[in-house]
Amino acid sequence: MATGSRCTTSCRAASGAGSARSRTRPRPRRAASPAPGTRSCAPPRRAREPVMNYGVVLPIWQLTVAEAESLATRAEELGLDGVFVPDHILAKPATTQHYGGHWPDPFSLLAFLAGRTRRIHLGASVIVLPYRNALVAAKAAATVDQASGGRFIFGVGVGWDEAEFVDLRLPFHERGKLSDDYIRAIKAAFAADVPEYKGQYVSYSGATFSPRPVQQPHPPIWVGGAPGAVSSPAVRRCAELGDAWHPLALSLDDIETGYKTLRGLAAKAGRASAVGLAPRNLLDLTDAPRGPGRAAFQGSTGEVASDIRRVRSLGAAWMTFDLPRAGVPAMMKAMERLAREVKVAAA
Repeated sequence: MATGSRCTTSCRAASGAGSARSRTRPRPRRAASPAPGTRSCAPPRRAREPVMNYGVVLPIWQLTVAEAESLATRAEELGLDGVFVPDHILAKPATTQHYGGHWPDPFSLLAFLAGRTRRIHLGASVIVLPYRNALVAAKAAATVDQASGGRFIFGVGVGWDEAEFVDLRLPFHERGKLSDDYIRAIKAAFAADVPEYKGQYVSYSGATFSPRPVQQPHPPIWVGGAPGAVSSPAVRRCAELGDAWHPLALSLDDIETGYKTLRGLAAKAGRASAVGLAPRNLLDLTDAPRGPGRAAFQGSTGEVASDIRRVRSLGAAWMTFDLPRAGVPAMMKAMERLAREVKVAAA
């Protein structure tokens, strides 16, 4: 769950697994409906609460590829809207302690899942931008978007494990400025067959960049931040460069406060209507209500549905959930309850 900042105890208690499905080749797919942040020719929605989309984050540090496939295909069967994967290249001790040491490449895994699914959005939560050359990341993202028929969601963050930056020979204390430059460079690469860009860390010209993404001008860019607190740099980055704010493990009050700040900054940047909200939190469903003092999205079906209605009233079009680490059967059951109980109660 490399989100662009170090995880807290509350958000570490997340994730899950599944069993492999048959290998029959899926039928050709149509492009998915646009995710928040994309352009569409459809008539604008009336000024009402948005339709809520539901996604789950796969704990790839504890999954085989077959298990990730099983979870993704089951999520699609259940009518969920998105499957997301996190990112690390090296698992230094802090990462291994909090999560594990097994980290498949997220772009490769998402491209594989694109061939095993037809409708569900496939996203990163999040790609640590400094870890890859901007053009390498752009090429990988465009390829996933092509493979999926326009279903990719490009979640991005700046990273948190300084030891990983050291081994990758990357400037940890410049990761924010570097990420800003990379987002601009990636957008420019997606904008033309022969793009040009000149920035602080990235410059290029005079070469063809292809394939470009199906989604134009680019897949939706969700900006993550530090867990458990409103990250001012992430809010500013999203206001200037992102399509949706993707905060991790925030309280409902912090989500509301942070999004209000974000909208103010976006308005100053002339982007007031361009930035959406897509929180990520741990989903912990209980049979009995937990009552006052519970953490957001933890409690009975009715309590979690109430939390979802609140963030939807703020303008959120997505909720993405980490699922409790309780083994494959429990992960499947949690997804089923989300699809069959929570979605219905929150509608």
